Amino acid sequence: MKKSFLLMAVILLAACQPTVDPKVSDEDIVSALKLNAVNFQDAILTQNLEEFNKYVDQNTPFTTGDSNLSKFYTMNSESFDVEPVAKWGEFDLYDTNVALSPDSRTAVLTFYAKGDYTVGDGDKIDYSTRGSSVWVSTENGWKIMHSNWAPLGGGTGIPE
Repeated sequence: MKKSFLLMAVILLAACQPTVDPKVSDEDIVSALKLNAVNFQDAILTQNLEEFNKYVDQNTPFTTGDSNLSKFYTMNSESFDVEPVAKWGEFDLYDTNVALSPDSRTAVLTFYAKGDYTVGDGDKIDYSTRGSSVWVSTENGWKIMHSNWAPLGGGTGIPE
């Protein structure tokens, strides 16, 4: 009886474990995540809520820390109701690296960003930061859970 119970427990545990599609290579996952990161950031900058929601799981809060080094906060659809302080000119993510967990279900992206923005009628401000984000594979695709940004050595982040 104990052996049957143990066998059933092992089978149930195995059945409950999320599986990764063996047809999708780690290289394909890395490529997709790099594209997701760019599309996600573009959605934020252009305040495209429909695109933003493609990369956020409504059941998992997305927390972030901006490059102005303010406190962490949860970003969600209500964040799009606030008028942005900065108007972006250029914004480019570059040198993105992706580290996958051993089961290829969690990824940490590290990257750099450069560009420029203006505040009100002010002068153009050059933007230079480094950032990271954590993404998880869900039944609805890869979703972002957390990001963090900071000025890159002598660079300028966003305004408060």
